[in-house]
Amino acid sequence: MKNYLDVEEGKNSWKRYLSTTILASVFMLVGSILYIVAEMVMVALDESGKSYFDYDEGIAIGVNATLDFLISHIVHVFWLFGLWIGIRFIHKRRMKSLITANERINWKRIFWSFGMFSALLIVTQLIDVAFNHKDYAWNHVSFKEYVPLVLITFLLVPIQTTTEELFFRGLLLQWVSKKVKNSVLLALIVGLMFSVGHFANPEMNQSFLLVGLDYIVAGFALTFIAVKTKSLEITIGAHAANNMFISLFLVNDNSSFGAIPSLFKAVNNAPGLSLIWSIITFVAFYFLCIRKLKRENVEEDNQLTV
Repeated sequence: MKNYLDVEEGKNSWKRYLSTTILASVFMLVGSILYIVAEMVMVALDESGKSYFDYDEGIAIGVNATLDFLISHIVHVFWLFGLWIGIRFIHKRRMKSLITANERINWKRIFWSFGMFSALLIVTQLIDVAFNHKDYAWNHVSFKEYVPLVLITFLLVPIQTTTEELFFRGLLLQWVSKKVKNSVLLALIVGLMFSVGHFANPEMNQSFLLVGLDYIVAGFALTFIAVKTKSLEITIGAHAANNMFISLFLVNDNSSFGAIPSLFKAVNNAPGLSLIWSIITFVAFYFLCIRKLKRENVEEDNQLTV
């Protein structure tokens, strides 16, 4: 099986990687500015006077959470567009090369990963609810509130998560892998890059150490899986499953998702327990991925010998 980290397509000097990284980051910054402007407009148009813009935090308070959730994805659309320009015109290769070295993207892998990681999240969450049911509450969401959230989640959250995958475990991982060959060290370096990008999230206020470690575990695990499976397909599916699950089922007012109308609400934050469940989930997912990879290799060998 070809390794997507061994890029043969296009031009891939460190100067080109640096240029594309800067270009994509500039587009992300433009998207962020437009998002802030949109939030200010929402506050200005709010006739109730209950909303306001917190200039210290750089966020709008009291605006419609679902609409804010929708508009926030403008950042990732710009980020993705900037990344595409860099890969297409600076590296002179296809976006597919950030995902796989094979001729086609293996969509079965992506959907398998999405389904398997979703199943692990559901199982671990149900276990936690069984033992800590007082930490959760029904969010009293109406059908009218929930349907728009479902549509936004299925249409835009995969764009958000895939953009992050393409940038961190696609572009940056391919760049760093040109010099770093050790799988653990490689996963640690790029995993930390991914984690640091999330340290500004409101969740960090719960516990800088424990929530920070949770992000580091996720960043390292997903990067290590991408290195070991030699493509980005599995992490694309898992990342989408994680964020879509949170969006649809478990809201936390002090999170980057805001007070969106998810079905349930976490009323007591337990960052330490969340960290433990993350470790369990990613360890289980890793072994399932390795098992699947071995099965795929056997099938591939059988086809070659026929």
